Amino acid sequence: MYSRFLLWLFKLSLILMPLVAIPSHAASTILVFGDSLSAAYGLSSPERGWVSLLDSRLKAERYPYQVVNASISGETTAGGLSRLKQAIAQHQPSILILELGANDGLRGLPVDAMQQNLTKMLTLAKQNNLKVLLVGMRIPPNYGPQYTQAFHDSFTTLAKQFKVSLVPFLLENVAGKPDLNQDDGLHPTADAQPIILNTIWATLQTLLKKK
Repeated sequence: MYSRFLLWLFKLSLILMPLVAIPSHAASTILVFGDSLSAAYGLSSPERGWVSLLDSRLKAERYPYQVVNASISGETTAGGLSRLKQAIAQHQPSILILELGANDGLRGLPVDAMQQNLTKMLTLAKQNNLKVLLVGMRIPPNYGPQYTQAFHDSFTTLAKQFKVSLVPFLLENVAGKPDLNQDDGLHPTADAQPIILNTIWATLQTLLKKK
């Protein structure tokens, strides 16, 4: 009697199995690891920042990704290096958008030290088999031509060394335009966020996989 009941349960499971919704692709995670430029600094809400807009675009275009924003205003490459290992372990991303260095430059910190910190972060990303989008920056010319050029060139050098994708300048078509920047002249307004997203998207899209 008991064996017949088990047989009946088995047959029933075979009938019901196709009716159970099983997602064919679990959403992969994109980890945005940056500073105030990615943390929606000065905006009325985080939803107006380019990172949140990225999450919306991914959903609209049916890419199976979720976005985690681990950006902190005022973050330097040294600070980022101290938290990246834990962030990777916590969020298990498949793609890392690394947007750090601006605060190193604005503080006039040595370019070599910044490059060493980014090198260690890129090495950690590679060890975890992450696809990486490295985001470059420029700093105002009042820091001197030698420093500003060395600062900008370091991102290109690292992208070539680690064979990762590069956005040469996050604030392309935004920097230096008063109507697209807040009163401090450094942080983009809400109107600038879709422009920043388009700058990121052009390169990020090459790393994405659709369902």
